[in-house]
Amino acid sequence: MTRPRAASLPSAPPPFSLRRYQSDISSHRHDFAQLVIPLDGPIEIEVQGKGQRLLPGFACVIAPGERHDFAADPALSFLVQESSWLPEALAGHPFIELDEPQRHYLAFLHRMVAEGRQVAGMEQVWLGLLAESQGVGPAMAPPIAPRIARVQRHIEAHLAEPLGNARLAGVACLGQSQFKHAFRQQLGMSVSHYIRGRRMALARTLLSQSALPIGDVACRVGYQNQGAFAERFLAETGLTPSAWRQQNGRLP
Repeated sequence: MTRPRAASLPSAPPPFSLRRYQSDISSHRHDFAQLVIPLDGPIEIEVQGKGQRLLPGFACVIAPGERHDFAADPALSFLVQESSWLPEALAGHPFIELDEPQRHYLAFLHRMVAEGRQVAGMEQVWLGLLAESQGVGPAMAPPIAPRIARVQRHIEAHLAEPLGNARLAGVACLGQSQFKHAFRQQLGMSVSHYIRGRRMALARTLLSQSALPIGDVACRVGYQNQGAFAERFLAETGLTPSAWRQQNGRLP
């Protein structure tokens, strides 16, 4: 069987999405930062050992690797942001009350995401606004060294393939030890955690925006074994791939 051309794969998934959750309590953690923002009703959520009934007008900040428990009325919608970078000022503040400028920008984000339009850079503006409210100046993502940015582009283009440290260190023109140290220093996580996060992000996009069989989705994100893919996806999202598609699918 001929594998679809790589050009047919979506590029990096957009940072914002609209989601609904289950009324039963779910619990998981993931290798990227996540912000959960209620739009029309509350969510029960616990993170960093702190539980709250999060209402519209507030945001929950979940740092990479942080376990969180959550449940909400399935009829309610939430704006969710996923990011490989989180301003330091936000790391210790899981719950943030939005001020007036933030609420105005949130309304803009909601409209853009609902219309399927996401402009490059608007996620940095949003994180910067949130960081400013914690008493620091405007937050900008630290610059990524060209060789690490080259590795990021290579990873995005080859998520279906094996991506070992030796291969990626070659892309960066560094020794393996130097490469692993530079990658963690730049992105705040290990190479394997970053790759897994990108694969799961692409899997969520394919499940929600395409009718590909789950086995094909698994292959496109680097898993030859559908069972291993389903197990990892459940650990990352709290849902099986089929349940995720049912809740988040955009196809008629």
